[in-house]
Amino acid sequence: MDKNLPRMHQVSDSDVVDQTQEEISTKRKSRIVSRFLSPALQFWLKSQLEQVEQLEVHIEGGDRQIITGKIPLVSVAGSNVIFRGLHLTEVKLSATDIRINIGQIIKGKQLKVLESFPIFGRVKLLQSDFNASLKSALLTQAIVEFLTPLLPPDFIGDLKQPISLYDQKAEISKGHLSLLAKVMSKFDEKIPINLDTDLSKALKLIKKVNNELINDTNWRNEILNYASILAVNSVSQMEVEITVRVKTRPKKQWNVAREFCYRLKQNFDSENIPIDVTITSKYKI
Repeated sequence: MDKNLPRMHQVSDSDVVDQTQEEISTKRKSRIVSRFLSPALQFWLKSQLEQVEQLEVHIEGGDRQIITGKIPLVSVAGSNVIFRGLHLTEVKLSATDIRINIGQIIKGKQLKVLESFPIFGRVKLLQSDFNASLKSALLTQAIVEFLTPLLPPDFIGDLKQPISLYDQKAEISKGHLSLLAKVMSKFDEKIPINLDTDLSKALKLIKKVNNELINDTNWRNEILNYASILAVNSVSQMEVEITVRVKTRPKKQWNVAREFCYRLKQNFDSENIPIDVTITSKYKI
């Protein structure tokens, strides 16, 4: 045989078997991910969001891993997302070692995450996003937890934890985030009135007293909003108890509560509405 001729590559039976198994594995993986897993995961993600315009999901993993219910890596990208009140212009996340109920998913059941898992990613939010997110309880709680240790001890000492904020506004510039907010106090008044009293008349008088305080130059700066009638707490054989909440500036709730009770008693007396027991206040800051 001529030694200068190129040597032919010999293919063994084992190579053919390995190649065939690899092709089959790839096809199986494609069917599992595209037919079952991707739609289930997209549906689950959308169910967790209040809004999303575009959502892309990329799943990585082999047959044997996925069929055991473990996804090695999932990458998610979305735009104009709202999650628990948080507004985000862009989101890019990746998660590893996700355990799911793959057996039930294949049977058409809803996807469930069986264990907690780490998440890594980046988010992009504009100033308008941050201000819209300030209404979220999730962000408000984070802000309160961040600000509380920074407040002066003589100010924070008399405040009930956690503190309440209002008029929150954020300003974002290059390398800076400025947050403007005011601390709020509030008090709840429990007002017991006779059972035979005209309830609608009593409620009108409560609102009248609150309007008087807000329009009074000596008190208008201490009250933040109109009183909220929270509920008719209880009805007994003798009385009906009404709870009213008034929001005030920090540490002003005691003075406002005393004035509120004084004026309410005067109005009730003028309309012959009896109060069986003392009006009680529950202060909150």
